[in-house]
Amino acid sequence: MMRIINLVIIISVIFLSFAQASVPATDRRSEDEQLILKSYYDEGIIYSLPRLGFKVMVDVEKTVRIPGPYADYAEQYLGIKNPVRNQETLWKIIGVKVELFSEPDPNAVFETNDSLVQALSLLSSGIIKGVNVEGVESVLEIQGVENILSENGDELIFTDLSSDNFYEILVNPDTGAEDFQTKTTQVKAREAADYIMRLRQKRVYTILDPSDVVPEDGVGYKVLVDEIHRLEKDYVELFAGKEITESHQMCFRFIPGNNEVRNEVLFRFSENGGVVSPADVSGKPVFINVEKDEIDARKLAELKDSKNPDSGKSGLYYRVPVNASITITDGLSSLFKASLPMPQFGAIVPFPVNMLYDNTQIEYNTQTGTIKRIKN
Repeated sequence: MMRIINLVIIISVIFLSFAQASVPATDRRSEDEQLILKSYYDEGIIYSLPRLGFKVMVDVEKTVRIPGPYADYAEQYLGIKNPVRNQETLWKIIGVKVELFSEPDPNAVFETNDSLVQALSLLSSGIIKGVNVEGVESVLEIQGVENILSENGDELIFTDLSSDNFYEILVNPDTGAEDFQTKTTQVKAREAADYIMRLRQKRVYTILDPSDVVPEDGVGYKVLVDEIHRLEKDYVELFAGKEITESHQMCFRFIPGNNEVRNEVLFRFSENGGVVSPADVSGKPVFINVEKDEIDARKLAELKDSKNPDSGKSGLYYRVPVNASITITDGLSSLFKASLPMPQFGAIVPFPVNMLYDNTQIEYNTQTGTIKRIKN
């Protein structure tokens, strides 16, 4: 009896072994692949909606006023009453311009569901470009500013100080020995003033005297008159002083958050130091304000909520911006004023579920995050 039971057990084990071996190995691999694929799709794709920032470009003018070496004799010899007495640097704001740029909004990061994984298109920055859309991939660029002012250093400002020698030769009548004596500043100033008068007389004679021979082509005459003007200007600056004017552009990046901006210090400005940092209290503050249109904001708040219980399950969202105004002011006068749609002041809305089909093309505005085009 015991021998029969053992035989039955052996036959059962052999039967089970053949049954398991009859299951194809490819079926098991297929099931593993499906599990891996399902796990991949379930994770979705992470993307960002954009937010707007401002690149503020401030055009400034720098004027350096330098006293001439003969400033003390300006009124005495030339009648100039208010020559430059002290070296100073003066700055003034010429104009303000604003350019827009976009970047991923860290407060607007989402993940799609598995059905949109293969259809989603993103920019290099991670901003959503669309669904089922094609296009040239944008090149990722560095967004920066450079505010480096070059200095002229200790270059010579006045090089031609006189048309005569700076010294006098004194001869000893007894020995015949020569002695070089440097002229005083007053003597050199008088000689420079005399030279200015001779230049002016030459200019008048050249223009008005009919006895002067004028070159037929007129080119030589123009060169002569221009050179007289240049020499006169250079010599008058020895008394009146010199002004050197340079133009510069300073740039600032400013990114508003999701809330309005009121009287935030963008930079400070000093007439003697130019554009300085917001922390430098030597300059007067220049404020930036970014304020949303309250009527637009109220209307959007009433419409943004969806009544569909499946809303947002696709993980696809878009922005509806709100009109806003941007002003830059020094506290007394407006330097810049404009209005624009501000995406981060608006609402983030789920894309309608009933409009998502396999072949639906959805193109985004990559600067504002709004829907640009829908095509089925």
